[in-house]
Amino acid sequence: MRGMLNDKDVLTGLLFMAIGAFFAIGAQDYAMGTMRRMGPGYFPVVLGSLLMSIGAALAIKSVLRRRPDRVERLHLRPALGLTAAILVFAALVERAGLIAACIACVLVAGIASSETRWREAVLIAIGMAAFSAVVFQVLLGLPFRLWVF
Repeated sequence: MRGMLNDKDVLTGLLFMAIGAFFAIGAQDYAMGTMRRMGPGYFPVVLGSLLMSIGAALAIKSVLRRRPDRVERLHLRPALGLTAAILVFAALVERAGLIAACIACVLVAGIASSETRWREAVLIAIGMAAFSAVVFQVLLGLPFRLWVF
C-alpha cells in the first residue's frame, strides 16, 4: 500500500477523484433538471462524476500495471510561482482591471522558472493582456473593466 501512494498515476487519480467528488457533492443542493432542461446542478454533478471516473480508471490502471512511476521531489519554486500568479490575477482582475491583472499574472508566473528572460516576459504579458481584452470584451462582450487607473 505504501508503494502505491508513491506512484504518480495513483496520486493523480486520487486527486481527480477528490476534486470530482467536491464538485459533485457540492452541487447536490441545486436542482438537477433533465438532459433537455438542465438545472444549475446538472453540469457540476456530471462533470464531477466524469472526473471521478477518469481518476478511478487512472488509479486502477496504475495499480494493475504493478510498475509504479515514482513521484519525484516537489520543486517549490514552480509550484509557488504559479500559485502566486493565479492569486495575483484573482486579486487584481476586479480592482485594477483585466489588463493590469493579465500583465501582473504573467510577470509573477515568470518567477516559476530561473530561465525566465524578463524582456520576453514583459512582451508576452503585454500581448496576453491585449489578446484577453480583445477576446473577452470586444468579441465575447463580457463586462470586464479593462483598466481602472
